[in-house]
Amino acid sequence: MQYIGREFTKEEIRRRVGHLSQIAGIKSYTMNEGRAQGVHALDVKTGSGLGFTVLPDRALDIAWMEHNGRALGFIGKGGIVHSSYYQPYGYEWLRSFNGGVLTTCGLTQVGPPEREGIWDLGLHGRISNIPADEVNHGVEWEGDELILWIEGKVREAVIFSENLVLHRRIKAYGGRNRIIIDDEIVNEGYEDTPLMILYHMNMGFPVVDEGSELIAPIIHTSPRDEEARKGIEGFNRFEVPTPGYREQVFFHKLAVDDRGRSCAAIINEAINLGICVYYNQKELPYFTQWKMMGQQDYVVGLEPGNCVPMGRSWARERGILEYLKPGQRKTVSLEIRVLTTWEEIQGYRDYVTRLLKQY
Repeated sequence: MQYIGREFTKEEIRRRVGHLSQIAGIKSYTMNEGRAQGVHALDVKTGSGLGFTVLPDRALDIAWMEHNGRALGFIGKGGIVHSSYYQPYGYEWLRSFNGGVLTTCGLTQVGPPEREGIWDLGLHGRISNIPADEVNHGVEWEGDELILWIEGKVREAVIFSENLVLHRRIKAYGGRNRIIIDDEIVNEGYEDTPLMILYHMNMGFPVVDEGSELIAPIIHTSPRDEEARKGIEGFNRFEVPTPGYREQVFFHKLAVDDRGRSCAAIINEAINLGICVYYNQKELPYFTQWKMMGQQDYVVGLEPGNCVPMGRSWARERGILEYLKPGQRKTVSLEIRVLTTWEEIQGYRDYVTRLLKQY
């Protein structure tokens, strides 16, 4: 395990620490005020300066994340909201949108509200407001590597329609600025079911600030609409909070390595801080960027998905709507890394340059 700038064996840590929570661990508690009352939370401390909060009552999504006291994620001005306040119709999803470093969108709808048959499909689907079952967590040694893990199941099901189960496992490493999210979505029903999943990863101040930059192996960019077209020349640069700013959304095609992996990061070189996400385009072929430079609503979203956030009918009309057959499983793995030194930032830049040279 790496700690305070050097490597320690398990035995060396054991000699120095009577209870491991002194340097790393997982703390379980329940929030007890306001609209967050009753929300089960798990705080993860890795010992590297990286800490983050997983919300089992919100699909095992990630709310706060910080490194040595510096925030990485955006938290919406409504704060953390218990799923009992969820309003599924129209754009009411925004009233319980925590933001956070991860909000899962789906599992059968991603994008603006629409109606299909007897069903109202609200903004970005229901999964992020569904509590997880069979939640477990632990801290254990694998040789001299300390592993901190959280897992559970989130079921999106309704009579007469879907029965999808998301199995999620989140893993962090003692002394390291690295998180792995392994998801498996299973169709436990008896009908072919639309599957739309998008990882809405929301970065905020101070990693997002004037002079911050989106760095990714971008081959091509398309604006979602006229508002985004106005800002396409500066999609990768960020401004100070701007009165009256309207959100801009861009669809990017990214280069991949020989394994199909790609990446995207928000980096603020002025403070040597960045956060990047790695994912596999074979699992998540689309990448969306959400840029919102408004006052208080000051956020940049990095959003890999098996779809873009344009809705189920839009995807079906273009022949890109994915379906899971009965019993079929889809696996997705993402990695989040926090960059905290000039050398790590330059190393990431060099990796992006190498990917682009292949095209």
